[in-house]
Amino acid sequence: MVNKCCVPHCRGNYVGGEKVSVFRFPDDELLKMKWTRSIHRSNFTPTTYSRVCIKHFMSEDVLWETSMFDESTGKVITVKLPAPRLRKGVPSVFPERPSCTSVKARLEPEEKKEGNGATGEVH
Repeated sequence: MVNKCCVPHCRGNYVGGEKVSVFRFPDDELLKMKWTRSIHRSNFTPTTYSRVCIKHFMSEDVLWETSMFDESTGKVITVKLPAPRLRKGVPSVFPERPSCTSVKARLEPEEKKEGNGATGEVH
């Protein structure tokens, strides 16, 4: 069974979608909460089966190889991992998210008093 990405609008590992590596939600409750907030899925509580695909992480958040120092030879040995590993990153790449919605920006108290940007919309 292939695990599907739980991020809204993402087709990672769905029929007709791209086949990608996926990561489990972290066990650390604070980090899990950050992941849940970052994917912007309303009324969502991750389960042990919930996954986020590699497309939602920065390249520096993903490890493709590991290294160790061999004391007997004095050399660093680098090996490609069979599956990518995730550093303690938070999903932050969302190309599928609709960009046509306007975002309400919070006005500073001084701006409210002056009446600048009455709607507070950012385009």
